[in-house]
Amino acid sequence: MTESRPPLRACSYTEEVFGLLGKRWTGLLVDLLLQRPARFNELHAALPALSKRVLSERLSELQAIGVVERDVDPGPPVTATYRLSERGRALGPAMDALRAWAGAPVDEHGRPAPP
Repeated sequence: MTESRPPLRACSYTEEVFGLLGKRWTGLLVDLLLQRPARFNELHAALPALSKRVLSERLSELQAIGVVERDVDPGPPVTATYRLSERGRALGPAMDALRAWAGAPVDEHGRPAPP
């Protein structure tokens, strides 16, 4: 007798999320911006192995989907600060869960301890 099992189906939402957040550096950029808004050079300094070209690409991709917002101060000198939008900040609990899953120290409520 053969057991009938339903077929596996990929979730299009999961595919969309990992299509973006699964790109190298993207999750780390979101994680940094969860700490506070930052300028381009601050983000680059926090991830020195990340080239400026790829940093610019990832920030543009995150802006295009509404996760990151870019605030420009006309200066002088002209500066831009990147911050998470409301949609981007909503990734906080998911990032906390990923940190805890990876073994990060947690507080008494099971939330990852601050870095």
